[in-house]
Amino acid sequence: MFKSLRNNNLKHRPSCAPDGCAFPPSGGRSNRCRRGGTSRLILLAVLLLLVACGGCAKYNIYYNAKKAFDDAEHIRNEALKKNEDPPPPTGSQKAHYDTAIEKAQRVLEEYPGHSLTDDALFLQAKSWHRLESYRMSIRKLDLLFQNFPATPYLEEALYLQGLNYLLIGAVPRSQDYLDQMVRNFPDSDYRAEVLKVTGDNAYSLESWQEAADSYRQYLDQDVAIKERDRIGIKLAESYWELEDYRSAAAVLQEISQTAESRDLRFRAVLLQARVHVRMGDFEVVDVLLEDLKTEAEVYKSRGDVNLVEAENFIAQDRVDEATPLLENMPDEWEPSAAVKARAQEILGHQYLAASKWFESRKAYRTALNRPKDLDDEAEVRRLSEHLNVFLAALRSLTDAAPEEVSRSRLLLANGFRFGFGRPRKAAAYYRLAARDTAAEPTVAARALYGAYLTYRDVLDLPDSAAIFAAELDSLYPDSPQAFEARQGGSSNLLGYLLELRDEDRAANFAALSDSERVALTRLGGPGVGTGGGISGRDRAYRRRMVYCQRRDHLLFPPTEAETARHEQRIQRRTDAAARAAAADTSSQRPPAAESTGVPGAGAVPPPEEDAGGGVGPPVTPERAATGEESAVDPLTGEETVEPVPDEEEEEEEEEAPKKEVFDLRAPGPAP
Repeated sequence: MFKSLRNNNLKHRPSCAPDGCAFPPSGGRSNRCRRGGTSRLILLAVLLLLVACGGCAKYNIYYNAKKAFDDAEHIRNEALKKNEDPPPPTGSQKAHYDTAIEKAQRVLEEYPGHSLTDDALFLQAKSWHRLESYRMSIRKLDLLFQNFPATPYLEEALYLQGLNYLLIGAVPRSQDYLDQMVRNFPDSDYRAEVLKVTGDNAYSLESWQEAADSYRQYLDQDVAIKERDRIGIKLAESYWELEDYRSAAAVLQEISQTAESRDLRFRAVLLQARVHVRMGDFEVVDVLLEDLKTEAEVYKSRGDVNLVEAENFIAQDRVDEATPLLENMPDEWEPSAAVKARAQEILGHQYLAASKWFESRKAYRTALNRPKDLDDEAEVRRLSEHLNVFLAALRSLTDAAPEEVSRSRLLLANGFRFGFGRPRKAAAYYRLAARDTAAEPTVAARALYGAYLTYRDVLDLPDSAAIFAAELDSLYPDSPQAFEARQGGSSNLLGYLLELRDEDRAANFAALSDSERVALTRLGGPGVGTGGGISGRDRAYRRRMVYCQRRDHLLFPPTEAETARHEQRIQRRTDAAARAAAADTSSQRPPAAESTGVPGAGAVPPPEEDAGGGVGPPVTPERAATGEESAVDPLTGEETVEPVPDEEEEEEEEEAPKKEVFDLRAPGPAP
């Protein structure tokens, strides 16, 4: 009822003004209308404020994420201003990056599809990159590229992705992104940075020429160059590895005069001194060392300066001054692990030159604890391995058996020849090992061959080399060393093995009788022994694989019935083969020339070798008629005969594999 009365009253209410209140006839507003209009305005303002606050929330979250990222970047930028490498994020800096990632993730989760989505993804990618989580940064940038291919962050994102792949070691992929950035943004401010990163890629791969070219182009640009001095030192180090010392000296001279950082200037002068040592400019080195010694304590680098001074002494053949300098390095200098490793590397070389074998090996072992800090890691490892073998052979000489003395001397000779570069010492030990009457033939042959190579290739004494080659061929003609000496170094072990195979083939062929050669010729056709071989359905016998065995097969004696059946079968086949052989001999007698073993027209070539590389035993009509197949026992070397099972036995044992029976008269296997 009240609702209907209210509706009726509304029907008769006069028209209202825009604010919703009815005007009285006098034209003035009533108090009631004024109160209602004010309430509606307040309600509308509250609603608008709520909507505005809801829309601002996402911007507020992103603002806080960006602020946290900027706070973290402040610490990094301060390190770059001091020409220092930015330290890994820790403490509050790491917490700021984590906060930026977390708040950016809130934007992605709570407001999907918003215009800030690409901003949040890119902020996360940069934060993960700063935290050295490069794979997470790669994932975020991949999402950015897939969902926002036209994002305004594309230029920097491509550059950042190239850095990510570089820092995880995927250098080719890194270069792909950098090249794409150059193509898409030819006028990019990051173009210079691309050259720097390309140089860093090559530098990390030790492609020194490519690194030097990229760094040189980067420094030659007209634009403002970031970290010019640091990149200049890397360029000089690339020239150092290329042994282009003059170019390195020019770059370092410029850095030493224009560097803003005193630390970088000191590093440049230190490397400059080493470069001039290699160039032989010892007077320049002395001047630079005086300058370095005054500042070494400030930068805690007295050990590095000491190394340069030792290198300078060694280059001038003042070894007696260099060795004590490295051996007596004071502890208060606080030499770094890298300095100690390089000092041991230099000492190892000096001990080796002085024939101090044990001291040299100890120094090399210590140096290899820091392999990346060595000047030549591969050379140190090579010398260390040679010293291990050399010293083991040296120790064994004191209590070795007479037949082992020559082997130890051979190892010592190899160490002098291939390890330490002392060919005359090597030749002397090769002679001692070869002349030892208790030496094994293999050791003596190797010693004679080593002496032959040393006199021929290193000492350049061809007459002496010929004497050892003749002695080797006279005493051990069948050895692989004698074969290689006869070939004059133009062959190898494979050639030696092939020659042995050919000799075995010729010997086996010469042992065949006339009837066996005739049978072999008819079986194989004209291609046997002349390169054609036996192939396809004309193959008269199978190749057999002979396997080495740890024990003999278990053999069980046959039953009496099986023995009787087998003897009957053999008798039948023997009679049939004899009749066939007599008929073939009377109808087709080969010419006399075919029965000789002389190579040429009509000569019978050797039989086909088996799968093991040798030549099988002669095939006779009796052996083919009985179905027997011969093999050589790999352990005893004796020939064994394996009878082919009877057909009745094969029918009784269905699971046993069937053997094919070959007949000399048939072109293929018998049914």
